[in-house]
Amino acid sequence: MADIFDEVSEELKQDQLKQIWNKYSKYIISVAFILFISVLGYFFYDKWRLEKIEVSSSQFFSGIEKLEKKEFLSSIEIFSKNVDQAHQGYKTLSLFGIAEANFKIGKVDEMILNYKSIYENQNIDIYYRDLARLLSVMKDNVSSFEIQKKILDPILNSPSKLQLLAAELEIMLLIRFNKIDEAKLSISKLLKRTDITFEQKNRLDLIDKVYNSNAK
Repeated sequence: MADIFDEVSEELKQDQLKQIWNKYSKYIISVAFILFISVLGYFFYDKWRLEKIEVSSSQFFSGIEKLEKKEFLSSIEIFSKNVDQAHQGYKTLSLFGIAEANFKIGKVDEMILNYKSIYENQNIDIYYRDLARLLSVMKDNVSSFEIQKKILDPILNSPSKLQLLAAELEIMLLIRFNKIDEAKLSISKLLKRTDITFEQKNRLDLIDKVYNSNAK
């Protein structure tokens, strides 16, 4: 008798399982399918990302090679592809490459815009943005003193790693625009700083001596 009840109980369980499966199977299958697609999608995305970085790297160094061979237009074309398609790091490096190529072919206005697109991009690390500001001023032979000084000011007024170089570049800028008294005052202030390098101190001392001897 007990066996009969066990059989009936087992059949009821099976019927209940069938009812649950019939009711929820489409949801269970859907969830399982979504999980499968998610895992598969991540795998292919990760593979695609790594391949894309590899392609960006290859294109960047190809652009550098063209730059070294003085094939400037070809280098700009290659770097531009990276700017449109590359991983963020290679986009930034490629913008530096385009700026350098434009400088080499005398397109200073284009170079200035290239560097501006770097230092105004908040998604780029501050060190590279400050470096773009320095290079823009160093190579700019067309803009006014006021414009170039404005580009340097964010570095000069912040605890940037490049602040000392920016301060030295400011002095060179003052000299370039014949603001000699201001340059000498800036040299004096910079020489009093305890964090300047030995090489920088020697350069500043030399400049200071040259202008003091000329003044006599």
